[in-house]
Amino acid sequence: MERAEHKRVSVWGLDVHYVQAPSGVSGPEKPVVVLLHGLGTSLITWYCNIDPLVDAGFAVIAPDLPGFGDSDKPDHLDYAPASAAEFIYDLAQALKLEKFSLVGNSAGCVVAGLFALEHPEMVEKMALIAPGGFGRRVTWFLRLVSVPLLGELIYRPWFTERAETTRYMFHRPPPILEELFPELLRIKRMPGTRMAMLKSIRSSINIRGLRPEGYILDRLKDCQVPLMTIWGEEDVIIPVAHAEVVRRQLPESSLHIIPECGHWPHMEKPDVVNAMLTEFLLSGPAGR
Repeated sequence: MERAEHKRVSVWGLDVHYVQAPSGVSGPEKPVVVLLHGLGTSLITWYCNIDPLVDAGFAVIAPDLPGFGDSDKPDHLDYAPASAAEFIYDLAQALKLEKFSLVGNSAGCVVAGLFALEHPEMVEKMALIAPGGFGRRVTWFLRLVSVPLLGELIYRPWFTERAETTRYMFHRPPPILEELFPELLRIKRMPGTRMAMLKSIRSSINIRGLRPEGYILDRLKDCQVPLMTIWGEEDVIIPVAHAEVVRRQLPESSLHIIPECGHWPHMEKPDVVNAMLTEFLLSGPAGR
């Protein structure tokens, strides 16, 4: 992320933080890729991916979604995926982005999918990493956090933070985690992050699992945007069994399962994921 420039833009009256690499994204010679992080974190999770995408010839934009990272965290937002997809549209307008590829992780994949369904003409390709939205099963931790009062007791950012990150996000924590953990901890402790996290979870998940409105698989069957999904075989947040459903119901999409890998494949196995992303995003229109 050494070549990424930190910037700010006003969207919905919110002060939104994002990075852009390289600094200029205009011109047809550089296809644009927008990276969407998952719940409770920030654009820092793309630390290992931005520079390799730039090296491959892309212009990259990675925002901190409202409620997370160094973007504003107002308590009046519902923090639902549909609202986040609307935000991405208005962010694209503010940044004068006409067409781009979307890469998401976890809940960011639901946002990417909803955006592609509403604005397919704006999406070149879509790559979803450990995606939510493809099945009702999610970890019991998120289901319990979705319960009012119980969630407030369970989700405490200061409690066992390192153990929680290593347990839930990785099969084997990568060496880069030591460098990034202070930043992951900082953004997790920022005022407003806990509120946004709880509202985000409850907008998409209940005690039974994923809410029906967050299930996007059936709707993606009619989406013509070329799609690739990447799964960590040892993901404990979203089960890899969802990948088999994708294989059956979206047979024209590209699907990869990475062995010995958890919920953040782009950080745990960045070389593998960067190669997959580059090949997919640079390939022709073959696919869906």
